Amino acid sequence: MIPHFETLAEQIRIHRDHKGYTQLQLEKHLSGVTRSNIAHLEQGLRFPTKEQLRRICEFLDMPKDYWLPFLSDQAILRANFEILLKELVGTPISALNLDATVIENVENEINRLFEEVFTPEQSFDKFNSILVFYGILPVTKEFFSEYLGKESFNSTDDFKNSIYEYLITALRLFSSIQEAYERLNSGHLADLIAPLQHINTDHYSQRTTWDRIKLIPEEKLEILGYIAAAKVEKEQQERNELVSFLEEIIAKRKEGKFNPKDYSAKKIRKIDSLLRKYESRIEHGILSPLFKPEIDVLEREIKRLAPKQEGEIREIKKFQGIAYENLANYLTADFMDVYVATSMRTNADFLSVNRFISSLFEKPEVRQYKLRYFNPTQSWIEDRVAKGLVEALMLKRANVCIYMAQKEDTFGKDSEASVSLGQGKPVIVYVPRLYNAEAGIDSEKFGLMHQNDLIELIKLHDKNAIDDIDEEADDIEAIHGILLHALFNKLSTSSIIKIVVDHWADFDLYGEIDERFRNEGDEAIKAKTKNWLDNIIKKGSKDDSVEVDVKTTLIKTLIARTLRFERRAKIFREIHPLALQVILSTGVLNGILVVRSADSCSSLLKNLIENTLDLELVIDENNYRLIEKSTQSTIRVISRHKLISNAFLTFYKQLNH
Repeated sequence: MIPHFETLAEQIRIHRDHKGYTQLQLEKHLSGVTRSNIAHLEQGLRFPTKEQLRRICEFLDMPKDYWLPFLSDQAILRANFEILLKELVGTPISALNLDATVIENVENEINRLFEEVFTPEQSFDKFNSILVFYGILPVTKEFFSEYLGKESFNSTDDFKNSIYEYLITALRLFSSIQEAYERLNSGHLADLIAPLQHINTDHYSQRTTWDRIKLIPEEKLEILGYIAAAKVEKEQQERNELVSFLEEIIAKRKEGKFNPKDYSAKKIRKIDSLLRKYESRIEHGILSPLFKPEIDVLEREIKRLAPKQEGEIREIKKFQGIAYENLANYLTADFMDVYVATSMRTNADFLSVNRFISSLFEKPEVRQYKLRYFNPTQSWIEDRVAKGLVEALMLKRANVCIYMAQKEDTFGKDSEASVSLGQGKPVIVYVPRLYNAEAGIDSEKFGLMHQNDLIELIKLHDKNAIDDIDEEADDIEAIHGILLHALFNKLSTSSIIKIVVDHWADFDLYGEIDERFRNEGDEAIKAKTKNWLDNIIKKGSKDDSVEVDVKTTLIKTLIARTLRFERRAKIFREIHPLALQVILSTGVLNGILVVRSADSCSSLLKNLIENTLDLELVIDENNYRLIEKSTQSTIRVISRHKLISNAFLTFYKQLNH
């Protein structure tokens, strides 16, 4: 029998099924053979060692005619060569229709290619002559020099490395491997791969320094969430009525007497209308059975909606005027390199976004490029349509989109990221992390660790905490939480204060505490916790005294928010609907890049500007994936599903020719 790898792989699968074994069950019966060895063999992805093949086939009682010929070195070399050749061209490679004499000839030629010393020209000729056996389009000299060359044939491992380097190019530029092979061998290789070359950044340093944005102080940023000062002046009466009603609710809530039915339907409709008009942050309307805002939520809403004094109105006019001038400068900027997609509803949102942006663009590796970037916390325009048009223009002009993954995301922000991906632009998603170097806390690192490694860390910091772990019931997130509790329990109050000061805006601690006590909990503890936060954050108190129940509340709140951020980072990297979007012009799947700090974002942004991303190819049974190493984010994918691959090849060929 002529040994064919396709036949061998199919027969192994048939015999395994006939014996009633799964791949995992078969692994347990075979020493030195893993489930991956079996799966890769059956899928035609990788050939096992001689001994592994022998053990598999003998255990399954397979006829020797199927597998014994593959114990020869030349047959194994041909099998491995064909597997890699299939990856190169993106179509099935088969020797099924070749007779025994031709098969022997093929094996001899492949053996010569790898065993004999050839000049690059001779290797090129020999390789193309072998392709004829398989009916494959010959490679051009340009293609051969770029991706194969002399050293590729020192061993099958070297050949594999060369093929993988080529596949990285294929994934970055094309929607299918078959299209990549055809196009890159079309005689225009240099033009096709030009977008992947290192970019000379001299033109960035030759720009003028961009200093046209007048920065608004942090404590005034929330003013930009107000409507125009001129309207505030006209609305004093309505605001007075609204505030009076909210104050009445507070008074009745304190006495336990508030009931919406005590008011006329007309009155309730008017108040609901005013709340909508002034974009109230109270979650539900008054007539809703879910209308149960906390007293401090009502107090903050009163402060925000209250009629403004003359001095306050002047201040609103002043800073909205500065932000409007900034808007004009954004619209007329000579370049627009980076757009920041965000949603801002609370003061914490404004501070979190502005601090991240300010920190990012002050990093030396980014500052050197004199980038123009749209900071939404420094821009203002009243009209919603105009605001949307401004953002659409900034998004169109910018080369990179940075998506701020906050507590809550919006359709608008998701759309901006999706549009950028569809245009083929990089999208960086920033997800906050809990980090304190002195305490050894890094939630990003912990979130990427395996369960056993987390347990070993817990043993190191708190041996008693191990008793809290049920390895069968607890998932990795629960164990991550136990580790964070163990680390927090060792911290001094001053260290906890530093963590709170560093993270309160990103984590929206005020809002988180509201959520924690919304349906249950001690109102007194909630009030004490917020008062403590006010003293530390708003008044800058250095007093490190803190009551036990307040400390416990803070730690639990920080850890709960941390674990949600880690979950979101994982979702963005792996399963979020935005994680991959088709570039409409090419059919290439464009993926997001997830960063967890301004430092990692600045390094990534530098690599994007210079076009020097560090990429790794990962091939599994379903997909080819291109991973950016520093963030472990998937930025490109090509499906191994043949129909999907064929559909992309067919339809995007029509669009691009």
